[in-house]
Amino acid sequence: SLSMAQAAIRCVRAVKARALGVRAGLPRRTFRMTRPRWGLDEFFYSGPAASGESWSEEVLRKKSVEDLHKLWFVLVKERNMLYTRKYDCFKRKVEMEGQNRIKKVQKSMRNIKKVLGEREREAIDRVIDDLMQEHNLKSRKQAMEMLPEKPPKKYPHPYPTIPEAAKYIS
Repeated sequence: SLSMAQAAIRCVRAVKARALGVRAGLPRRTFRMTRPRWGLDEFFYSGPAASGESWSEEVLRKKSVEDLHKLWFVLVKERNMLYTRKYDCFKRKVEMEGQNRIKKVQKSMRNIKKVLGEREREAIDRVIDDLMQEHNLKSRKQAMEMLPEKPPKKYPHPYPTIPEAAKYIS
């Protein structure tokens, strides 16, 4: 049998726990928005999701390289989930809801590539400017000749990121 004081203490603890969303007497769990899903289950549509606009270049320019890297893989996962959903709807001969989300993800990924390309070109320009000052060169062409060899034609930018450029990339 509990004394009145012990019963009152338990009652207060239960009220506090309820206010925090924890059931009294049970261990606390980590907070999650959704239950974790693993395997192929993760790529299937789980209900209507709120869909905003694609990530604009202006917003992405304010993000760090690490944030852009994380966002890229979130978008890859979202793209794969949407294409899995699209294929599933195709097989079941049902119209896919929210097809515009695919376009938004593609546009966001394209914008990330643009922003990273801009940063890379700016970093290379800074390296060229430093070379021009360091070696008293008169033209950018002379400084560019001092850079490592040109990349293969399939490379989308004039030059790859070189180690010296890494210190300029934010």
